[in-house]
Amino acid sequence: MILKLEFVMDLRRAKVRILGEEYTILSEAEEDYIYSLSEEVDRKLRELGAGMPGASKQKLAILAALNFADELHQAKEIKDEPNSVSTKIGEVELEEKTRKLIMMLEEGIIGDL
Repeated sequence: MILKLEFVMDLRRAKVRILGEEYTILSEAEEDYIYSLSEEVDRKLRELGAGMPGASKQKLAILAALNFADELHQAKEIKDEPNSVSTKIGEVELEEKTRKLIMMLEEGIIGDL
């Protein structure tokens, strides 16, 4: 039981407002990150609500969750495509970092191995 209490004490507490309701979020993430996520959720819910006047918060929340799940799924598909732009960018970044590391080794910045 003490381990559970210690874990909870390590969590950060952030108060956020989504659709006018205040929520207390416990997370290991930084507060700014939590605020950014909550702003995105609030924006998505308001956007959906504007197109569906009279819809319940529950319905809006489910639709927002489906939208976010779809965006995540599409991002994963793009990431997993071998010829995707993000894969090519990653390869270029890796090549550049490798070149810099080799230069540092050649110049003796890293020191003797």
